[in-house]
Amino acid sequence: MAKKQYSELKVLLKAQREMLLDEVRAKIAASGEDPGFVNQSKITDDEGLADAAAEMEVAMVIRESQELQEVEAALARIDDGSYGDCSDCGEEIGAARLKANPAARRCLSCQEKYERAQGQLFKAGL
Repeated sequence: MAKKQYSELKVLLKAQREMLLDEVRAKIAASGEDPGFVNQSKITDDEGLADAAAEMEVAMVIRESQELQEVEAALARIDDGSYGDCSDCGEEIGAARLKANPAARRCLSCQEKYERAQGQLFKAGL
């Protein structure tokens, strides 16, 4: 992939990083002052619903934080020159895959193997 395309992807990654940071900051700030999730049981008289809503909000923040880490790692790979190389096999990650997911660290083949292995670990209860 050409260096020009890497710089375009870097711009996309930086924009994604800013968006994720804004979302995480907003959710963290809202959790301290927004009655919507934190005090849901006062509105609905249903502590189970309030707990579920709070857990969903926490799960969303965790997911966005993980995505933010992936974006930061991709930006670091751009800076150190390893961006675009699969972390498992070392082959070049396809341009279409990087355009679809600029934070990708594995080629499609290795990602599929990784996901199958993760699925088997999950099934085994590990």
